Amino acid sequence: MKIGFIGYGSMGSMIINGLLESQALKEENVIISNRSLEKLTKLKLKYPLIEITDDNKLVGKKADRIFIFVNTGLVKKVVEEISSHESSNMHIIHIAAGLTLPTLALIFKGKVTRVIPSVTSLGKKGISLMHHNELVKENEKKFVEDLFGVISQVKIIDEENFEVATAITSSGPAFISFIMARYAYMATLYSEISLEEAQDMVKNVLDGTSHLLCQGYHFEEIVDRVATKGGITQEGIDIMDSKLEDMFQELFKKIEAKNEEIKLRLESDYRS
Repeated sequence: MKIGFIGYGSMGSMIINGLLESQALKEENVIISNRSLEKLTKLKLKYPLIEITDDNKLVGKKADRIFIFVNTGLVKKVVEEISSHESSNMHIIHIAAGLTLPTLALIFKGKVTRVIPSVTSLGKKGISLMHHNELVKENEKKFVEDLFGVISQVKIIDEENFEVATAITSSGPAFISFIMARYAYMATLYSEISLEEAQDMVKNVLDGTSHLLCQGYHFEEIVDRVATKGGITQEGIDIMDSKLEDMFQELFKKIEAKNEEIKLRLESDYRS
C-alpha cells in the first residue's frame, strides 16, 4: 500500500516537500491528491515517480496511511470520501485545528493521529505536537513520529493540552515575529536607523539569544546578565513586567474561547 496525502496548501506542501527532500519517503510509494492538479505540477516534475490525482477516493483505495492536510472545514468531506474504502488498517493523520479525536470518531471509528506542526519546520526546526488514539499500534506510532521527526522535534502530549501548547509551538513564531517587527519599527522612530538595519539587528539578536538558550542558558539567566539593577535594560524590563502579564492573560483567554467555539461547531457538524 502507498502513503497517501490529501491537500497541498501552505502547511501540506511544506511537510510533503520536507519528507521527500530528506528521502524519508520513497517517491514511488507516495500518492498525493489536491483539488487543483496544477499545484502539483512542479512537484511531479521534481519527483516523477509520485502519483498525483484530484480524486480523494483513489487515495483511500490505494493508501492505508493517509495524511489529511486540508482546511479544518473540509476534513469531514474528505474523511467521508476515503472511508468508502475503509479497512481495519486505515490510519488517518490530520493537522486540522480544533478537530479533536472524539469528534472525528463520530464519523470514523478507526486509527487516528492528530498532529499540530509548525512553520519552523521549513528550517527543520520547531516542534510537532502529536497524540494518537488507542487504536494506533506501536509500530504505526513510530512510523508517524519518525516521519515528523525528520522535519521537527516530536512531542507527544495529552490532547487536552493541545490548545495551549499550540499557542506556544504553532502560533508562537507569528507572535514572536509580530512583536519583534514592531520593536524594530519603533527603534526607527527614535533614531536615524533604517527599518532594514533595525530588522537585521533584531534577526541577529533573536538568533544569538536562541543559540544561548539551546546551549543551556535559562531565560532568567540571560535577563540577569543584561539587566543590571538601576540600569537602562532594567528600565525596559520593568515596563514589560508591568504590562505583559495582562496582555498574555487576555491572549490565552481569547485563544481558549476561540478554540472552544471551533470545537463546539465541529462537534455539531460531525453529529449532523
